[in-house]
Amino acid sequence: MRRFYVTQPSFLRITFLSICAVLPSLSASTIQAQDLSDRGKQFYEQRHAEADSFRANPTNINQAIEIFEESLQQNIKPEQSATYLLRSYYFKGMYTGLTEDQKKEVYQKGKDFGEQMIEQFPNSVPIKFWYAANLGRWADVHGFVKAATSGISQKLRRICEDIIKNDPQYQGGGGYRILAQVHFYSPHIPIVMGWPSKEKALELVERALAVDSNHPSNRILYAQILLELDNREEARKQLQQLQQMRPRPSHTVEDYYVQHRSRELLEKHFN
Repeated sequence: MRRFYVTQPSFLRITFLSICAVLPSLSASTIQAQDLSDRGKQFYEQRHAEADSFRANPTNINQAIEIFEESLQQNIKPEQSATYLLRSYYFKGMYTGLTEDQKKEVYQKGKDFGEQMIEQFPNSVPIKFWYAANLGRWADVHGFVKAATSGISQKLRRICEDIIKNDPQYQGGGGYRILAQVHFYSPHIPIVMGWPSKEKALELVERALAVDSNHPSNRILYAQILLELDNREEARKQLQQLQQMRPRPSHTVEDYYVQHRSRELLEKHFN
């Protein structure tokens, strides 16, 4: 019996071998891209490593920032990378012991970058929230009068109202919380800024508490507003309870900072 063998043309063998040679490099490139995004998140989640109470070692958050900036340059998970980069700017400015000038530089980055990203992702609540968080800190370091007269306070108000409309639960009622801060800290300037109100701030923070009554940032803001409105007993109760709070494992630096602030307020107003 004769056996017939079909031999592949040489050009087919070459093409097949070429494809086999390229596939591993494509897979490695894809894996590397995925690893880049995941590594950024891992560094962000380790932002508390080697922290001294409410002051963080900046090494991990700086690494996270570098990776997310690179991830965006390569267009890897752009919405997620943008959100985490804004979160990283906020954390670095707030919790790593920067000077006032250094804080201004970081929050300016958060402000400028956030403005670009909400144009690119107009329906992203996380990007709007962390942009608003950076914008609020920008207002704090530059002064709330400047924020009011330059239109920043009005912009914050609009963004927070949009967050509340689309996801009032996000970050423990975060839209309500930031809008309450805008009302609480913004100066009342007739004609220019006639809308900020301490009473409205109280109403908004109570809505945030209705979403998450245990969120430390909701509770300390509530205590601050109560002090301003001369409800001292309830304010003291809130501050004392914050002192007994067990910091969340995922937010140790942030929660230690809230306890530090609550201690300062207790000493200032009740000792």
